[in-house]
Amino acid sequence: MFPLKKVIVSMVLAIFFSGCSSDAVVQNQNAAPPAKEVANTGTEQKQSVDSTTSYDKIAGYLQEESNKAFSPYYELLEFTLSDYEEKTVDGKVEATFGYQVKYKNFEKDPDTVDYIKAAKEKNDPSYKQLYDEYLQPKDMNFHLKAVMEDADSITLYTNVSPKGVQWEKAVMSDFILKK
Repeated sequence: MFPLKKVIVSMVLAIFFSGCSSDAVVQNQNAAPPAKEVANTGTEQKQSVDSTTSYDKIAGYLQEESNKAFSPYYELLEFTLSDYEEKTVDGKVEATFGYQVKYKNFEKDPDTVDYIKAAKEKNDPSYKQLYDEYLQPKDMNFHLKAVMEDADSITLYTNVSPKGVQWEKAVMSDFILKK
């Protein structure tokens, strides 16, 4: 029953992502931060970093990976980086930021969706809400770190700590709940 699995994945993702970092300040997705001086820790010298190039590469990488991971389940509407901070550590660019993907379910009559159809048949009081929300845009929010070793190599990390910061290596498909 692939449609039921898809619906369950959709519901769980919507619930999970709607609760993540909802208070992030969102910047225009096309507005890259200006080039800036970055102070490195330790004995490294201060060096100039072209943030625009790194920002654009990371944004492009995330959009491509998000499309691969989520487009089989949702129509993806918008990709936004916010609170972007970048530094150079051991010759690698490390950027931390909030990442938001605005999405919605594919266009179709909500009454043809199994869980909404079942709610209607049972006269479930949540039917109207489920029906109304089905085609509404929703947000997935992430707290991420990207490490660029060179122009072609980006490694993604996600913050797994509910309080504080604890980075774990990740790919966008990790955010799809599977049985």
